[in-house]
Amino acid sequence: MLNQFRSVMPVFMGIGAAGFTLGLVLPVTTVFLEELSVSAPLIGLTATMMFMGTMTGSLFVGRAIRDYGVKAVLGAGLFLTALSVGALSLWYYIPYWLLLRFIMGAGLAAIFTASETMINRSSTVKNRGRTLGLYGMAFSLSLMLGPLGLIVLKFGAWLPFIAGALVCLIPALFILRSLSPILEPPGAERKGTVLIRRIFLSLSTMLMTGFMEGALLVLIPLYTLRQGFSTGETGVLLFCFLLGHGCMPLVTGISSDRWGFSRTLFAVLAAGTPAFILVPFVPQIFLLGLLLMVCGASVGSLYPLSIGLLANVLTNPELPRGNAMTTFCYGLGSVLGPIVPALAMHFTGVSALFIIGAVVYVIFLVVWLCGSIPAGARIYARRC
Repeated sequence: MLNQFRSVMPVFMGIGAAGFTLGLVLPVTTVFLEELSVSAPLIGLTATMMFMGTMTGSLFVGRAIRDYGVKAVLGAGLFLTALSVGALSLWYYIPYWLLLRFIMGAGLAAIFTASETMINRSSTVKNRGRTLGLYGMAFSLSLMLGPLGLIVLKFGAWLPFIAGALVCLIPALFILRSLSPILEPPGAERKGTVLIRRIFLSLSTMLMTGFMEGALLVLIPLYTLRQGFSTGETGVLLFCFLLGHGCMPLVTGISSDRWGFSRTLFAVLAAGTPAFILVPFVPQIFLLGLLLMVCGASVGSLYPLSIGLLANVLTNPELPRGNAMTTFCYGLGSVLGPIVPALAMHFTGVSALFIIGAVVYVIFLVVWLCGSIPAGARIYARRC
């Protein structure tokens, strides 16, 4: 148990730093650019550029892990993220910021892929769900702490960025100092199409995770404000969503150890679908807060479930490439998440946000129930 804790400690340090930095940079840059009277589309582009960097970085990080080792890539990703976040405070120029956000996204791709590879290697079939639940909870809770950077923004525009850089730099130095010279174990390479068929369920779950998180984290404040809630009530409702998002992964992980990842995924989707359907019909803040907590718990559970589904069918040498693919899907979903519901809200009304969420869940449930998942994924689901 002690050896397992030592092996996953760098993972929790890395993913905690990544979550805090992500939760800090997104709102702080939005508020800062708004005060500079930057247009809303350009503000959205700066956020999108980060996830474009995540998608691009994921194309290379799998090979980097095989060549240099998982701990080296994790440390380098943290260092790259710290460098790009700290550099945001040096020059307030939009093209410069777009480049730095892209670099930050590439650093996050290295952190996510390396962390997930290491944690899947360190866990066993009996405790993988619990370990991944702790991993997801560490990310979600650190993500909740990130917006605290708005409090110190009044003391200087540079202060939140320096704080975010330090949060990444300290664990980066620790990890790089304790690097092991052992590289990844050799193994046979499978064709990309074969690998995709085997991990189809994991990839589609991660795509949905990025889509739902990107949509809800960005657009819940817009939904609540346009529904007539005050700024303070909007903050409370967003906190309810984040609370469910942060606390549920551990419960989901423990359930996965008992019932299997695929069955737990079905239960999570089945529980989340009614919540998304009911949100537009609930005007009271108390009931709405409870429903958003259920929505957050459902969405927050998808990430560790996707990683667990992946680990159940891949060998150790295949994990870096598989985790890089899931990181790419997460980045793609995060790019599409704020765009598609925002357009629907603009043309049909604010309730479209949760209607789209319910539709996504229902489609995934129908595919699951009808057995329309490709053959490789169906075999995979039975094995889970």
